[in-house]
Amino acid sequence: MDFLKQIALPQSEAQIGVLYFVLNVIYILLLPFISYLFGALILSLYHNRKGRKQNNALSIRFSKDVIDHILPNKSILLLFGVVPYMALTFAYAQLLQDTAAISVSILSWGLLLFAAAAAFASSYQSALKVGGVLESVSANTEEMESYRTQMSETRRTSGKYALIFLVAAGYCLIAGTSLAVHPNQWQTISSAVELLFSLDVLAKLIQFVLLSFTITCLGTLFFTFSWQGGSKHLTAEYTEYVKKATLPTGLITLLLQPLFVVLSVVLLPVQSLTGLVFLSAFLVIFFVFLASHSVYGMLKGFVAGYAAKAFYLFVLALGCMVVQGTASLSGATKNSSALLAYRYTIHHEELLAKLGINLAIFSGEDIFNAKCSACHEFGAKKVGPAYKDVLPKYENDRTKLLSFVMNPQKINPAFPPMPNQGLKPAEADSIAAYIMLMYKQAK
Repeated sequence: MDFLKQIALPQSEAQIGVLYFVLNVIYILLLPFISYLFGALILSLYHNRKGRKQNNALSIRFSKDVIDHILPNKSILLLFGVVPYMALTFAYAQLLQDTAAISVSILSWGLLLFAAAAAFASSYQSALKVGGVLESVSANTEEMESYRTQMSETRRTSGKYALIFLVAAGYCLIAGTSLAVHPNQWQTISSAVELLFSLDVLAKLIQFVLLSFTITCLGTLFFTFSWQGGSKHLTAEYTEYVKKATLPTGLITLLLQPLFVVLSVVLLPVQSLTGLVFLSAFLVIFFVFLASHSVYGMLKGFVAGYAAKAFYLFVLALGCMVVQGTASLSGATKNSSALLAYRYTIHHEELLAKLGINLAIFSGEDIFNAKCSACHEFGAKKVGPAYKDVLPKYENDRTKLLSFVMNPQKINPAFPPMPNQGLKPAEADSIAAYIMLMYKQAK
């Protein structure tokens, strides 16, 4: 499904910056929702099955409540799930349009799988509600028994398929976004199946499962005891059941989060590491520590206010986790983003030329004499290395040379970093052509 990359348009540097901001907003909507939905489905299916086997009304009520908390109405699936997943896929298509990464294809399949999971999750919730109503009816006619059997089968089938499709969609989300921050794998990975053997993807899958249980347990405590004064008609028995079903699991999975936050940073390639990545990781661990303190306090002496505090703190941790992910993506796509901006400017200048608007652009020789000759010579070292020593590696890769001219990076520790000259893309193209021509003539 790389056609999305083919129809994507070049973006200016400012537009790319806005795109990363939008990506943060999308993630903040999608990540908590999809992880909460995954954890809620697991807990609901488990406790519903347990309740029916043991004829335990508390388990059955809990299985229904935990789904109702995340799906108070059907539009939530569209607003917080399908639409953000779609927007995420289009954003990655824009950022990765000039790369060989298959992330967009993986995310496109994930979007279809998530849409199927959303449909089955909606059906599962409806079956739980209707089934509860039918079971409260005292009539035992043949027709009523048929309705009950039908709802029971719908509940089992839709719940099972919702979980299966959501697992597949979650894997696609993790695999696609993980590949995007590993530029060294863009050329070699040709299938989502290959990513199953990636340590980074496996670590993120485990982290996602832990994240799902954490946010579901904390969310259940929050919506049961704190949100709008707490749930109505809470009995002492049901209160104890909710605490027993959520507090230990929530605390354990919460305490494991820092380990995987550190691991996610360690497994990133060097080009994806930025200062913002480290700062965000630190803030994730900080907020997780505060949230775990509140959960531990509820285990020692339950206070309803701690449920809200733990939930809000963990949401802040999730927000920092999102920023960490987009910051690493920004580092990984720095060169490709510079090329996108270059293509945009060339397209813009060509359009202006067609309209009869001429832009003054200096020649490559002019730029060399004005900006480059102070630090570089072709055959001798000055402030910077000699061109004869550095240009051979760019001889067959003009794109890489353009990227370096537009976005210089320190490579050789023996020389100071090259300052950004603020060249227009067309000027960068001119100087790249000029120095490569002089190099070839000298050779």
